[in-house]
Amino acid sequence: MSRDKKQKYLLYLVLMIVLFAAASFQHFISNAKVDRCLDAGFEYDFQNKSCKGNPDS
Repeated sequence: MSRDKKQKYLLYLVLMIVLFAAASFQHFISNAKVDRCLDAGFEYDFQNKSCKGNPDS
């Protein structure tokens, strides 16, 4: 395998890892918002993506 081909595969691998990490981070942030609402004793409305009963959100 040539050096250029190896570098190309490494670049694709790094790019896939970065994309996966970004998607995972976004999922973590959205779950944290729901958890924060429920832990405070409020109800989360998934359709409107808002915390019901909480004046802050």
